[in-house]
Amino acid sequence: MLLTRVFLLLGFVSVIPVASKKRIISVQELRPRSKTMKLVLDSSVKSYLSHSYASNIANLSLSPWTYIDTYNSSRLPQKILQANCSTSGCLNLQGRGEDATLEAKPIKYEVLVLYRTLKKKNNKKGKKQNKYIFMLGTEEITVGCTCVRPTVIPQE
Repeated sequence: MLLTRVFLLLGFVSVIPVASKKRIISVQELRPRSKTMKLVLDSSVKSYLSHSYASNIANLSLSPWTYIDTYNSSRLPQKILQANCSTSGCLNLQGRGEDATLEAKPIKYEVLVLYRTLKKKNNKKGKKQNKYIFMLGTEEITVGCTCVRPTVIPQE
């Protein structure tokens, strides 16, 4: 299980832009018996999905959405795009307004992220030394919107 998460993390982290060509960090999973391991972040690997292509898909949908930047300085990646549904209903097929019989709902997806935390420790000379550790975690993001039938709860 841990090995699978590391491979998923490597695929995810490889699209993170970094200043240098390659950078090594250590990662610790958020569990009581966590293991520290080294990861190499390679900025030469690019994401296959461009932002303009994703925006075109959002505009063609019957439940269109826009993207909002979310930023967290202690998370890798620091910036994650979140989809925000533009309508409460769904557009009709003729393109003349919303169809009130359908609802636009967000599509959620859980992604792996790294959280950076400061770990203070004393070095051999007794001086305090700041060291960052990265904890592997997950975050739920909205990746798009879809049309669904409204949920009806029968009254008794």
